[in-house]
Amino acid sequence: MLKLKDLLVERIDYHDTARMLVKHYGLRSKVRIGKVKGQNEADYDWIKDVINLKRNYPNVKEFIVSVLHEIDHAKMRKKMGAKKYEWEYIKAGEEAESKGGDFHDDNKYEEQAEQWAQDEYRRKWKKKFK
Repeated sequence: MLKLKDLLVERIDYHDTARMLVKHYGLRSKVRIGKVKGQNEADYDWIKDVINLKRNYPNVKEFIVSVLHEIDHAKMRKKMGAKKYEWEYIKAGEEAESKGGDFHDDNKYEEQAEQWAQDEYRRKWKKKFK
């Protein structure tokens, strides 16, 4: 049985690891634990530039890939600017819906972020977080 102390250490490690990854990619995004909306593994608030993470993940890979996925959104926001990124993301979501898909799940920016995160994990982080 896990003790409260063990849970706190685990959360601190999630926060520190996520912050380290954000910094590694040259971003200043904030990281918050436990503020995820809905059923997502994580989410990105592009208005406030905040990566929100769940309190727990089933394994390290899922955690790292989730952080990387949100980092890719933050990188896109940094490149485009917050307003343009919001506009392009909404436009892509509406395009997905017009084709019978889901605004979020079939959004090209979500697909791009997931592909980048998976590739980046395999290429750069898999061996470091085993």
